[in-house]
Amino acid sequence: MEIVVLVDNIASKPYIAQHGLSIIVKTEDRKILFDTGQDPNTLKRNLKLMGEDDNFDCIVISHGHYDHTDGLKYFIEGGKSRLKVPIYIHPEAFVDRYIEGRYIGIDRNLKKYLKKENLILVNDKPHYEKDMIVSGKVERLFPYEIDPFYMVLEDGTRKVDYVNDDMFIIVEDIVFTGCAHSGIINVIEYAKKINKNVRGVVGGFHLIHASKDYIKTVYDYLSAHNFEFIMPLHCTGLYATKVLSKLNNFIYGHVGKKLMV
Repeated sequence: MEIVVLVDNIASKPYIAQHGLSIIVKTEDRKILFDTGQDPNTLKRNLKLMGEDDNFDCIVISHGHYDHTDGLKYFIEGGKSRLKVPIYIHPEAFVDRYIEGRYIGIDRNLKKYLKKENLILVNDKPHYEKDMIVSGKVERLFPYEIDPFYMVLEDGTRKVDYVNDDMFIIVEDIVFTGCAHSGIINVIEYAKKINKNVRGVVGGFHLIHASKDYIKTVYDYLSAHNFEFIMPLHCTGLYATKVLSKLNNFIYGHVGKKLMV
């Protein structure tokens, strides 16, 4: 299996860095696009620079935040969609969501297109395929730190947003997480429950605003496991990444990083 980091907050030359995440996962049987970043031009430019085509067999959206979804506009040209493949997404990804008054949900026009596409809605239970598991809603049994997100419902009601649409995928025993809004420990523990074996973890660990105590908890948890590798990206944050880099199985990830596992 090959893992290619397509969009991330950090890039090596000549690629473009941008707040967001997109990862290409290639198996013998198919090519998966996991999240799409926030901007179609960044997605397009990095695909071109890497010599990658856009012939994906499926797309998985980890959750409904703009920096993971709005790159999908790359597939919409002249008001018409080129999306012909299945898109795995949680139904709650479509809610209007905010933080401190700023809209951070899926682009509203993009939502209209997406609802017409070949969506595979994954809700509370995992969705199993022969070479991929889409987690569905993650069990949250271990403490984690919550961001002040909120959603606004159709009737105007304001409600705390726990990002219940947060999902991950497992491919060949590797966990791919978008932001781990459920808590990275919860993500890994749930992955072990639905797949038994976890070889590695790639993606956003969402530690960018975490306390030092919680980052140490995550470090201790990861150090107690014998994963082949971890590759924190995106919302992990520089301080947490520095702490986690002390682990023997740490891999530094960035746009342009390619990994054969």
